[in-house]
Amino acid sequence: MTEEFKNLIKNYNHPLFYNSEGSTIAYKLCIRHLSAASSSGLAYVASGYVYPKDILHIVDLENEKIELVSDEIKLIKLNLD
Repeated sequence: MTEEFKNLIKNYNHPLFYNSEGSTIAYKLCIRHLSAASSSGLAYVASGYVYPKDILHIVDLENEKIELVSDEIKLIKLNLD
């Protein structure tokens, strides 16, 4: 991951989420798992989907992009192993 993208994440003005089984990189960069969007009041979870109340900012760590999502998202269950 480039330093430029890390700096973008660190200085981003909105809460950032990721949607995968688990990521130590995301954890170190303080990016929350998508399941936390509901406890933040930004979405609700139903039947394995996250329904945003407004636009969610999702980090694609592999492609170094931040995507803005307002449609339902299939939630990938967090693996705590």
